[in-house]
Amino acid sequence: MDFFYRFKEYLVRLKLKNSLVKGSKSQINLDKKLVYSLTKTMWPNFNQFKYIGRYLTSKERLIINCCLLVILVNFIFLGTKFYIEHCKNSPVSGGTYIEGLIGAPKYINPLYSSVSDTDSDITFLVFSSLFKRDKNGKLVNDLVENYEANADGKSYTIKIRPGVKWHDNSSLTVNDIIFTFNTIKDIQYKSPLRSSFIGVELEEVDDNTIKFILSEPYAAFLDLLTFGILPESSWQQIAPGAVSLASLNLKPIGSGPYKFKSLIKDTTGNIRSYTLVKNDNYYRQSLFIDKIIFKFFADFPELISTFNDNLINGISYLPVQYKSEVVAKDSFNSFQLRLPQLTAVFFNSKTNLALSDKKVRQALAFALDKNKIIAAVNEQNALVIDGPILPESFAYSSDVKKYYYNVASTTMLLDEAGWKKVKISQEEINQANLEINSADEVIKKKAEEKISMGVGEWRIKDGNYLIVELTTVNTLEYTKVAEEISKFWQLANVKTIVNLVSSNKIQSEIIGQRSFSALLYSELVGADPDPYAFWHSSQIGQSGLNISDYANKEVDKLLEDARLINDVNARREKYVKFQEIISEDVPAIFLYSPSYTYVQSKQIKGFAVKNILMPYDRFANIDEWYIKTGKKIVW
Repeated sequence: MDFFYRFKEYLVRLKLKNSLVKGSKSQINLDKKLVYSLTKTMWPNFNQFKYIGRYLTSKERLIINCCLLVILVNFIFLGTKFYIEHCKNSPVSGGTYIEGLIGAPKYINPLYSSVSDTDSDITFLVFSSLFKRDKNGKLVNDLVENYEANADGKSYTIKIRPGVKWHDNSSLTVNDIIFTFNTIKDIQYKSPLRSSFIGVELEEVDDNTIKFILSEPYAAFLDLLTFGILPESSWQQIAPGAVSLASLNLKPIGSGPYKFKSLIKDTTGNIRSYTLVKNDNYYRQSLFIDKIIFKFFADFPELISTFNDNLINGISYLPVQYKSEVVAKDSFNSFQLRLPQLTAVFFNSKTNLALSDKKVRQALAFALDKNKIIAAVNEQNALVIDGPILPESFAYSSDVKKYYYNVASTTMLLDEAGWKKVKISQEEINQANLEINSADEVIKKKAEEKISMGVGEWRIKDGNYLIVELTTVNTLEYTKVAEEISKFWQLANVKTIVNLVSSNKIQSEIIGQRSFSALLYSELVGADPDPYAFWHSSQIGQSGLNISDYANKEVDKLLEDARLINDVNARREKYVKFQEIISEDVPAIFLYSPSYTYVQSKQIKGFAVKNILMPYDRFANIDEWYIKTGKKIVW
């Protein structure tokens, strides 16, 4: 009986438990219905979250807090890592660059700007050209989209970049290019560029294509197509005789990266400041610097003083002799740019017959220590050269005859040429002073010669002393170089007289008239190695650049052939032979190739030019210059 009683009790309890479970489930369902009637989402809202702690054990709260801390630490770590790797200081638009120059602008006009560095600098920024040079000195397309040269080298078909706008928002077309070219060729406009395009014609192929037709091949032709393009609509109404008076020369309309904004003149009418603003419609890379201001100075001391006072950000060119005057060395960058320029002593045997002897010229070359001359004028960045083609050129030959400093060679060559040594003592000078007033013209002349020579040991031949008058420009650099050359030549018993000429007279009175016996001077030889203009006999005379009036039939033939050949190796062979002949004949003593010193405040960033053909090429990567920076996400 006891067993049945316990079993019955178990069944009652089981029934009660099932009843409670059903009741609990029923209650839960009722609770759910009540909750869903108040909110349709299963997630608690913000007010409900504050009660969650009442339903968590201390262990659960610890676990959740640890997880939240890990999430926070990871978020901070990943955010910091992203910021470091992807948020960079990058150039942003804004700022003004102010540069100082010597002189003042006169013709911001591609037809005439080549005669002035100041005009060329501004013209480069205002006008576009068919081709231009990049920061490495390489010729690259500007307005040109693509081009094709004929196999015979006598024509170049060029397609023009579409969509280019003038600064007045009108469209640049092939008609503007044709107009500019024809204007350059028109003798009435008297453009210095005209001589480069004699025998060249230009025709329109279609709305976007032009063709240059040459009377004969010229390997370096594309190098000539770096002149700025003028807007036909602005210039066609101006007569050739009135071009020099046109206001467009100072208030130009171009299609380049910067456009004219304003200019300021002083009370005497001289331009003191010239402002350009960036061209927002420029067809190439967008610009960062908003405004460029050029300030003009009469001399370098004034320019450098203004730079030292932080009133300008750059100096267009800093001569060697003024480098020490620029203070606060840590606040600016001094860039040494390679320039295709050579400095040499050019001989003129027509005014000094002694120089017609090759051995005398060679002796004078061996008498110079080029490295000491460079060091004397603080031209540490200058490059010693040995010929008319610079080492950067593909045509350069290092195997030509070189004239290293060698006193023994100088002595031997002068002896072989018949120039004997004689001494003039102080006693002889005293006696000559007594004879200077002699009635005998022969005695008087000899007395004058001795007095002019002075005490020392000199070279004489056939009763004539070996005297070289060295002419150069009256600047500190040239003067120092001339003085050093004079010292070396006088050590070789060659009487040397230094003649300094002002820069505004050197071309017209000295070079043009060939009124010198030895001229210390510099030449810009260009990017292409073609030295035709400087050494071909057709370039002899007042209008030519053959300063030494050098004539050699073999050289003429080599230069004529080389400029017609497009094959680089074949051209090089011609120029190597040319260098060998020049090195043997010594129509000039080649001294050094100077560097171009460009100074900028460290506030200006992005300058990356290495090689320049002309001073204005320092602006070759102007689209990369910047002053202001900001954070940008870089992926």
